[in-house]
Parts: sequence; structure tokens; C-alpha cells
Amino acid sequence: MDHPQTQTYGLPSGTYRRLRRLADSTGRFSMLAVDQRGSLRRMIGRKTESAPDTVAAESLRRVKRAVAEAIAPMASGVLTDPIYGYPASVDVFSPNLGVLLANEQTGYTSAPTDEDERHSRLLEDWSVEQTLEAGADAVKLLIYHHPEASAETIAHQKDIVRTVGTACSTSQIPFVLEVMTYTLDGSDKETAAFARRKPDLVVQTVDTYSDPEFSVDLLKVEFPASLKYTEEYEDTAFGRETTVYSRATVEDACSRLDDAASMPWVILSSGVDIEEFIEDLRLANAAGGSGFLCGRAVWKRVIDHYPDRQSMSHYMETEGRSNFRELMDVNSSALPWFEHPRFADRHP
Repeated sequence: MDHPQTQTYGLPSGTYRRLRRLADSTGRFSMLAVDQRGSLRRMIGRKTESAPDTVAAESLRRVKRAVAEAIAPMASGVLTDPIYGYPASVDVFSPNLGVLLANEQTGYTSAPTDEDERHSRLLEDWSVEQTLEAGADAVKLLIYHHPEASAETIAHQKDIVRTVGTACSTSQIPFVLEVMTYTLDGSDKETAAFARRKPDLVVQTVDTYSDPEFSVDLLKVEFPASLKYTEEYEDTAFGRETTVYSRATVEDACSRLDDAASMPWVILSSGVDIEEFIEDLRLANAAGGSGFLCGRAVWKRVIDHYPDRQSMSHYMETEGRSNFRELMDVNSSALPWFEHPRFADRHP
């Protein structure tokens, strides 16, 4: 017997229901990211003066649980990984919490033809179907992209996104794509030179993966500029002496990002301090963003208290929650996901 395919807002019923679980009751995303693996190993390694590859799995679980216990009750959703974070924290997630599981391996491999070009990889022995079976509400995939990378690298990245998108559509589970830019010469992204290029790189990347062929339901994107190098923020705690653009240029970049995105989008923190990310969020939401999926800006200083469980918990219950609460206050200006132009003619 054939069963009808119910749709709401033009989305399959399963995708719609699970996407709603990631947002709050107003349709805004206030989500915590604690899926870091390689970067978390490096953070712990610096604190303990040890090599990242010697950091034990239990160390990752300890940090992830301390973060999740404090922040998950406040968040509309939590992004974690299926290897360390989810097993260590699933018992502290409420039944109403939206859960996203990362499906990529941490880091990347170098392209065969150019060691500075990045190839993403899917988790081994894990799949979209297993994400659904584990009780999660969404699949998250991180992809690195540079518009000027070789055709081979771009094709490799697109193939991975297309494969995951197709599987998500089949399983009616939301596909959250995190797109990250990078430098082709291996240089630092925290420079004025990269800041000048960042708006165009982020907008072009968003435009590329907004194509319907990738079946993306929600984009997790970098803020399309750097407030460190913005004239009006020069005298803030995070400002630099060198400025490369004005706030008006930054606002224009956010508007161009919104124009390029053919689906709702949220911003990530890229590890900036909370003061800077609050301003990032304010500007992104003003341009049409639907909230945030933020990690280290909220919790990175918990590592200062590692490995003391009680001290880490105290930090997260005080400073960590305060950071998240400030973001939630700003997030009242976010665009509800169902008011994105994609759904303009599809309201039930």
C-alpha cells in the first residue's frame, strides 16, 4: 500500500518535524556546538603541555559533558559528535532538546595535487541512517571550500555534500551544512590580508552550496567579515590597530550573504571571544540570520579549569551560562526559520 508524502512548508513531514526541534518555540536557533575533536585535543594539549595525539578519549568526554550539563538546558539544540560527546552526554539531554550529530571526520586531508587544498572526509563506520537510529534530529557536515581551489578538490567536496544531502532527503532528517573557508597558501586566517578577502570568499561559498542539488536545509556559516579589522570596533577589547573596512561594508557583506543563501542560516563563532561574537550575531541577525550554532565563544575558557571536574562545572554554570544567556538576549532579533524567503509561498 502506498502512503502519502505529507509536506509542511514544502518540507517532508519528518524533516519539518525535526527541524522544528532544533529551534525554540519562536522558530529561532540558539544552538550549542560541542562537536570539536581535533581542536579540543589541541586545547587540552596546550593546557597539559602534551602532544594532542596523546590526549585520551576520556579527557574529551570529561570536557564535553561539563559543557553539555550546563548549557544544554538553555539551548534549543546541541551539536555533538557520535564518538565522544553523544555517549558522554545523552543522559543530560532533555526529551525536547534538538540534537545534531557531526558526520565528518575531524580535520581534513591534503589534496593529492596540492597539499594546501583541503579534502573533507566522512566518519568511518557511521552514516546518516545511523544518525537517525541513534535518536538525533539532524545531520551536520563540515565542508572546507575555496572558490579558487582546483577543479578536482571542488568536485571532491561537492560529491561528499551531495551524497550526504541525498541520504538526508531519503531519511527525512534535516541536513545542516557547515561551510568553512581557508587560505590556499596555508597562511593564517587571522590576518588583515585574509580579512579583506573574507566577505567575498564567504558569500561565494554560501552561493555555491545553496544550490538545490545539495539538499541543504540549514546553513551554518562563518561571519562574513572580521570585526577585529573594522573601523568602528578599533577601540574594543578585540579590535586591532589596522582596519580594512567600515561597519557599513560589514553590513553589506551580511546582506550579500543573506541574498546568496537559499535557505535559513545561522552563524558559527570560529573561536572568537564572546564580546566579538555578540556583535557578529547582532549584525548577522539584522541581515536575515536565524540565530547561532556556537561553541568555543561560549565555553573555550573551561579548559583553564581542566582537569578538575568540579572547577570546570562551576565555570560552565557561571561564566558559560552567562555567555550563552547574552547570546540568547541578542537572538530575539533573529528571523524565524519559517519566515525565510524560501518558505514565502509555502506556509501551511
